[in-house]
Amino acid sequence: MQIRIGQEILSREALLDSAGLLVEFSKAKGDMLTWQKDEQQHDVIDLVGGFGSTLLGHNHPELVQTMQQLLSADRPMWVQGAQRPMAQQLRTVLADKLYSETQKQYQIVLLNTGTEAVEAALKHAQYEYYQRINDAQKSCAQNWREFQVRLATNHVELSDDFFCECERLLEQEPIETLDELKSAIEFRNQHAFNLPSKVAAFKGAFHGKTRGSLATTYNRDARLPFIANNPDATFIDDADEFTTKIDTWQSHYWYIEFSPLRLVKKPINQLAAVIYEPIQGEGGVVPLSASHNALLRHIKAQYPSTAIIADEIQCGLGRTGAFLESVANDTPNDYITLAKSLGGGLCKISALAVEKSRYHNEFSMLHSTTFSDDDLSSAVALKTLALLERDDIKLKTMQLGEHFLSAFNQLAQDYPDMITQVRGKGCMLGIELASFADHPSATISNLDCENVLSMAIAGYLLHKHHIRVLPSLGKRKVLRMQPSGYFDSAQIIKVVDAFRQAFDLIRSHQVAPLLSHLIHSELALTPFSKIMNHPQRDEPIATGVDKVAFISHLIDQDSLNEIDPGWEVFDEYEQEELNQHILPVTLPSILARRLVTSSTGKQIELVLFGIQMDAESIEADRRFNQAKIIRSQVHEAYRLAREEGCKLVGFGGYTSIVTNNCCDFTFNTPAATSGNALTVAASINTILSSAERHGIELSKATIAVCGAAGNIGQVHSAVLAKYCQSLLLITRAGSTSNMNKTLDIICENLYQAVDQQQTGGQLLKVCRDWLAPRLGSEEPHVLIRELKSILLARQLLVVSEQFETCKTADVIVSNTSSPTTVFTHNYIAQHKPVLISDVAVPKDVPEDIVLTRPNVKLIRGGVVNLSHNPNFTLPGMLLPSGQVYACCGETMLLGLAGTFSHFSMGALTCSQVEQVQALAAIHGFELDQEKPQNDVLQAAS
Repeated sequence: MQIRIGQEILSREALLDSAGLLVEFSKAKGDMLTWQKDEQQHDVIDLVGGFGSTLLGHNHPELVQTMQQLLSADRPMWVQGAQRPMAQQLRTVLADKLYSETQKQYQIVLLNTGTEAVEAALKHAQYEYYQRINDAQKSCAQNWREFQVRLATNHVELSDDFFCECERLLEQEPIETLDELKSAIEFRNQHAFNLPSKVAAFKGAFHGKTRGSLATTYNRDARLPFIANNPDATFIDDADEFTTKIDTWQSHYWYIEFSPLRLVKKPINQLAAVIYEPIQGEGGVVPLSASHNALLRHIKAQYPSTAIIADEIQCGLGRTGAFLESVANDTPNDYITLAKSLGGGLCKISALAVEKSRYHNEFSMLHSTTFSDDDLSSAVALKTLALLERDDIKLKTMQLGEHFLSAFNQLAQDYPDMITQVRGKGCMLGIELASFADHPSATISNLDCENVLSMAIAGYLLHKHHIRVLPSLGKRKVLRMQPSGYFDSAQIIKVVDAFRQAFDLIRSHQVAPLLSHLIHSELALTPFSKIMNHPQRDEPIATGVDKVAFISHLIDQDSLNEIDPGWEVFDEYEQEELNQHILPVTLPSILARRLVTSSTGKQIELVLFGIQMDAESIEADRRFNQAKIIRSQVHEAYRLAREEGCKLVGFGGYTSIVTNNCCDFTFNTPAATSGNALTVAASINTILSSAERHGIELSKATIAVCGAAGNIGQVHSAVLAKYCQSLLLITRAGSTSNMNKTLDIICENLYQAVDQQQTGGQLLKVCRDWLAPRLGSEEPHVLIRELKSILLARQLLVVSEQFETCKTADVIVSNTSSPTTVFTHNYIAQHKPVLISDVAVPKDVPEDIVLTRPNVKLIRGGVVNLSHNPNFTLPGMLLPSGQVYACCGETMLLGLAGTFSHFSMGALTCSQVEQVQALAAIHGFELDQEKPQNDVLQAAS
């Protein structure tokens, strides 16, 4: 089953909201927006510019006046099929302007949006190709008729040599009659006429998202869900390779010439159109390269039938300092598409300009639209063209571009670790951010890897500096800036300073002030001179070492602070709110790579994948959302581990629980293990060795197992039952069926211990006294069933839903799946030694319980000491160097043993516990670890 996750399932609004960008602006004027925030009005510098639409700024007063006058005059807007003088005037004015720029005459088609203009351009280019093929077919039919007439009137004579030459050229024999010749020519020609036309665009291109234009949009995330493996659209990267490809798209049909009589080839060029942006906008503000410009000129010269479409929707009309950027670059432009700025930032209008020599008049019938040619948008477009001319917007944008580029190039020199490149021209600019994949802050690294760091920076700039920018759609590492031609150049220094402060935060690893706007928190900055102690993520590892993976989640607030100290300034509730905000856009990430060495000398690489959800948020997801979020995150981490080349994946904490102890991956690769076997082994070994040291005689002790219905609790109970006098099984309400299974496992294990003549505690002695006379004479399952009834009746096995029952216990093992602590001092005996092994992560027992119960020895069960890896640490685990949780240790042990098959998957067995105990001894993993949760508190008690 494919589980989708992250940004691929987010709406546009949700993605913007995740960065704090989905705000409401109440007013707009020029390059300024008004934002009502926290009962205060804020002026915001708008550098998004309506994705290029507001070249004249927001609500230009003369354009507003034009609209108002037209509307108050009650002009008819929708009178299709009637004369539309305003639209005709616009077509004339625009054609005249294009002629003055190109010295070419264009036919203008008015439309509504940019993508529709591209659709119309592609359709017209296809129609041109269709007409060329249609004309060729008609010409061939007329050619054959003329051939027949010339034969009938003796103007040509057939010869054997002619037929032989036709056989050679057409690669068909025999051709000895006119019918055979006609059939061969028609067969070859029809094949050529049926060849599909081709369209090419450039890598990184964006031409729209409707079906036709989408085929030429490079962004795979936008295109592939709708158009995949399209053989008729090609994306150009290497110019020389594409030149070679064009040659394969040249075909021919056959035609008869009469003086002298011979069969000749006529060319067919399948390349109907090449569409390009002089400066790619959504692709990251990337100017057309010199090699691609030369390629277009080559196509124009060698294949003139190919329509070369200049998509000037974003860069045209003066935004770059030239009315047409294709003209400024001396690039062919048989067709030109215009939109965005044409509407003056007020109306939706676009235009397709086709060279008159190529235009087919009937196209106006083949491509029509309800809402084009209206007076309102036509009048606004006319006024826009007049303002562009009157105010010399080309000059203004060119000068502004020089100021912006000078300032941002200096910024790039000051922050070479932050900025890869500053690009653009005029008022179409972009800053490409450097890669932060190796940034010491795990948060910044993860945001960058998920392509949302640029959005986080944009959110910071908006909330903290009231500057609005957005990333490019197709290349999100690029922050785009498209001010109007009237932008106040004095504001440039404010924009640059805001970027400078954002980069200073990233440099100094200050995640909190960079993201605090998402939770409306105002934070004091940590001094930039303070160096945060980030955990080491990677360490040198030789190639060829087997890889295993471990999937973890956050334990609590301290766990997150250890992974990224930049979060320390937030309190618990702020961390939770911020986590919930960014979780939808992030995926599991690699937190660390560690080399693990066995006492045998064998080495493996451990790859730690982290999920940024803590126990409380996971439990809430389980309760209210059927664990959909955490489960999808775990499945994604498993997939990433497979891509990383890991041969085994271990699961920690809730990651095992929500996948049914890894059973989600029963029929999948790589191998999976829950870590439960070594968790139980480590806990039991510690209990057995610690009890005597603390004055507890296990053979006469009462042991309480909290969480006894769970997988780990069941095996704990079964193994410890052999050593104690009585067993308390604590479970939550509603776990009756699981408790029956636990009781069965306990009694089966006691039966086997008696049968194998093992020694142990008083409970085992009672079982031996009752079973010994009956062994061999009755069926084992009958004896086990009766044994369960007897032990329950004598209250040697007690099932309870109340933690207070633990007051009678000498030893307590706790492994619930609670997201918070479940124990208080009221649940523990006061006047005798009590040993508590807290196996749960997060912990079930609060650390300070030893202050109110000094008779308690609190140890952390399920922890393994790595004697041959004394410096081993994993971020977020909150353990001293050289220690690891047993669930992770199991993954490491199996890797060192070369056991790359499913292990502790599903129900845990006692034999699996014994197997990992043996492996631990072989590889030097110490399971007898009496590690207090808090040595200081234990000493104080």
